[in-house]
Amino acid sequence: MKKEELSKQWYCEQVRGCEASLYRTAMCLLQNRQDAEDAIQEALYIAYEKLDSLKSPDKFKPWLLKILTNTAYDILRRRRPVLSLEDVELTARQEDTTLSLTLAHAVAQLPPDYRQVVTLYYYEDMTIRQIADIIGCAESVVKTRLFRARKRLRALLED
Repeated sequence: MKKEELSKQWYCEQVRGCEASLYRTAMCLLQNRQDAEDAIQEALYIAYEKLDSLKSPDKFKPWLLKILTNTAYDILRRRRPVLSLEDVELTARQEDTTLSLTLAHAVAQLPPDYRQVVTLYYYEDMTIRQIADIIGCAESVVKTRLFRARKRLRALLED
């Protein structure tokens, strides 16, 4: 087998191994299936193009998740906030009634930065260090975000 064929085969195997993580992370950040799929597709393209920049094959998943995170944030920056009249009416109706939030709904209510660290830590079983590498910040920032996210989740779930 040629080196290019081998790396293509290896890449495909690695991607198959983290499909669920990619989807969960993209949905966590973008909260829109179409945007999440677009982000994943773009991230996979970028990762394949830059595969030779991967220094350690055992770090493939965190490396790919970092590319996906950056891609998702690019999509969020390009997204224009649009608020429809239906959303306003729905929000007003929800405020009038008390809703029982499940954990998934509570996580969805968190700001994107908090949602991201909660998803990576609890759903993807990543360490604080790995999360810090993926989102490009200090470990102390990840710990702070996790602390604040837990506090908000507790408040949301107690209501």
